[in-house]
Amino acid sequence: MYPFLLKNGEIQWLSVKVRGIRLSSDGSHGVVIYRKKASLHDIEPITAESVLESMTDGFALLNNQFQFHYINEIAESMFRTTREKVVGTSLFDVFPEAVDSSFHHTYKKAMAEQRIIEFVDYYQPLGVWFHIKVAPLKKGGFALYFQDVSDQKRVEEQLLESVNYDYLTGMPNRCLLTMKSNALISLGKKFTIYYLNLDNLRLINAVYGHDAGDAVLKHVAGKLKGFTNENCEVFRLDGDEFAVLYAPEPKEKLENFAKAITDIFEQTLIVHNFQDLSIHVSIGISCYPNDALLFSEVISNAETAMYEAKKIRGSSYLFFRPAMDALRKRKSAIEEGLAGNLDDAGIYYTLQPQIDGSTREIVGAEVLARWAHPELGEISPLEFIEVAEATGTVVPLTLHLVEKVFIQMKEWNLLFGWSVQTAINMTPSLLANPRFFDSFFELIGRYEIQPEMVEIEITEQAELTYSAETLENLLLCKSRGISIAIDDFGTGFSMISYLTHFPINKIKIDRSFIQKIGKDRKSEAVLKSLIQLAKSIECELVAEGVERQEEVEFLETSSCTIHQGYLYDRPLQIRDFEAKYVKLDRKFFQESKEE
Repeated sequence: MYPFLLKNGEIQWLSVKVRGIRLSSDGSHGVVIYRKKASLHDIEPITAESVLESMTDGFALLNNQFQFHYINEIAESMFRTTREKVVGTSLFDVFPEAVDSSFHHTYKKAMAEQRIIEFVDYYQPLGVWFHIKVAPLKKGGFALYFQDVSDQKRVEEQLLESVNYDYLTGMPNRCLLTMKSNALISLGKKFTIYYLNLDNLRLINAVYGHDAGDAVLKHVAGKLKGFTNENCEVFRLDGDEFAVLYAPEPKEKLENFAKAITDIFEQTLIVHNFQDLSIHVSIGISCYPNDALLFSEVISNAETAMYEAKKIRGSSYLFFRPAMDALRKRKSAIEEGLAGNLDDAGIYYTLQPQIDGSTREIVGAEVLARWAHPELGEISPLEFIEVAEATGTVVPLTLHLVEKVFIQMKEWNLLFGWSVQTAINMTPSLLANPRFFDSFFELIGRYEIQPEMVEIEITEQAELTYSAETLENLLLCKSRGISIAIDDFGTGFSMISYLTHFPINKIKIDRSFIQKIGKDRKSEAVLKSLIQLAKSIECELVAEGVERQEEVEFLETSSCTIHQGYLYDRPLQIRDFEAKYVKLDRKFFQESKEE
């Protein structure tokens, strides 16, 4: 039925039929339109039924006795019945489970109050979520308009699940932890938060890729789920962090549960057919109401204790103590500084010379990062580099320092002909990062630095640094003429693996061996063996931590003539280093040190 506006302003109703056709001659499509005038008499009997039957909602009319007077075709489909079976029959004969249900009570309320009520509820026998509008009729009875919203509810549930559950492990997340903890607080129930951090997951992601990291997370999640019971629930927070919400029994020792968690990290695991991976966990523990009265403070305290636990080698746990608050503020200040303008943050570097013990000439220098924080004062590089690794700011920090070093190297080369090799330390995550090396090589080109004047130092203390990505980046460095040194040699777990897999040019013997010269014959024998090993594979040698003349004599007789240590000089500020080793004849004079 179609209303057509005539020129005189009157409306003429038309009855229209449209039928699609396809012409066999050329396959084209079209329609045939049948149209005729219609009167109001023709329209009225059609309108009521056609509207009801064309509705996308289910519709039913019921009298005061809850007997069906009419249902449309959609209602038949939703109710899984026919109108012939239900018209004249009581609603509760057709659906006996609805008696005294929320449906029943809502219908009665709408009729009693003579107002329209809308609600959503689940009807178990049909397995359907209904959105229902109850509209009382003036002459008695009521009309029902209803929709099947089961698909919508499923979407809502999935949304709710995505908000409250971790997509990777299926564990409840921080949102649910917050809700459940606050619920316990409202009931006045005591609980403990165990805040877990996987110490080396970032390194695994960097070296082996995120697929391996995800596999580790799933493995750990599976182990932690084993603790779940009526008093314990495990949550995944962000990245490499989990939390356990634990309601201990009276007088239960909380450290016993912490030990049970650390026990699951004792064994190594194999992920994606890689080598055995050692996963360590650091746990911070905070209790309600002993440590704080608000959940936000309880979990913040647990996180603070976790960061303190990370300072202990291997898997460990610590309980929160009020004195840790200062450490939390300190860490936040360090994070803020690393995320801000590094030029204004007070970050700088020093240089420590490497001296040829025979000629007393400087043959190299090592760059050592330093930070004079405007509020915290001098910060140990071990502290701020660890925070940089944890927060993902180690790349901009390193590139910032590298650029400063290259600017100085170029200036010294132009003014004084400086051409001494300079060593720059790099963390394992940087070694496996090709984007970092793209920027690194760009800086070398921008400041016209001869690659032979640059050395990369990698520490043997760092586990899991061997990977295809690391090897590819180091081979690329070597192909450009950049030297590669292994630092702290002899103290780590993979010395032979390093020498076998990586293109090492230089070995720096750790100071722990040098300090035992003249004190421990076994250590001296090991040191001689290390020196011979380096010579046999044609690697240069540097002895670190040289502080006594006795050490110099032993090293020189053992064919290790390049030394670095306080006997020669501490790490020097740039201007002091320039005055002593760049402007002069670049030799170390013992007498000038004594002065």
